[in-house]
Amino acid sequence: MRESPDRPVAVRATAFRGTSRWRRRPLRFVGYDALLPDGSVRFDVDLAAAMPAHPADASTRDTNVHGRCPEVGAGPWVDGFGRAVDGPDDGGPPLSARRRARPRPTDPPDRRPSAKAGRRWRTGFGVAALGLGALLIIGPLRDTPMGFLGVVSAYAGLAALLGLVPRARRWW
Repeated sequence: MRESPDRPVAVRATAFRGTSRWRRRPLRFVGYDALLPDGSVRFDVDLAAAMPAHPADASTRDTNVHGRCPEVGAGPWVDGFGRAVDGPDDGGPPLSARRRARPRPTDPPDRRPSAKAGRRWRTGFGVAALGLGALLIIGPLRDTPMGFLGVVSAYAGLAALLGLVPRARRWW
């Protein structure tokens, strides 16, 4: 890769704590700093624009930049190939209110999706499919191909509703 005065030789991630704009929850924000060939550091750069690369190289670089970043503070300098390199050992820029970055989720969500939501969707689908099937089977379209579609819809609705029965109470 050819060196140019405006293309950085390494980047690092600087993590800090902040609050979300609307819900005021504590979040971990990540900003990126770029090390230029002359030894100067440019703060708050876009990672993809600072070091453009092929998707495979970018994936390695992103994984190494984020994998080595501490929970709060500045991580090590990482070059375009994902290797840790030497750079200035400053702690990063002062964390002020104007330092902005996009939130990057670091941990899996604390809560799992509720099983109630799945049951609600399954119940709604089952009732709607069973009702549509009954309407098509009983109505004036029963002797047309729509009657067959009504039978299929009724069976699908019945299967969805029977899937809600707990395993301990099933006889089938």
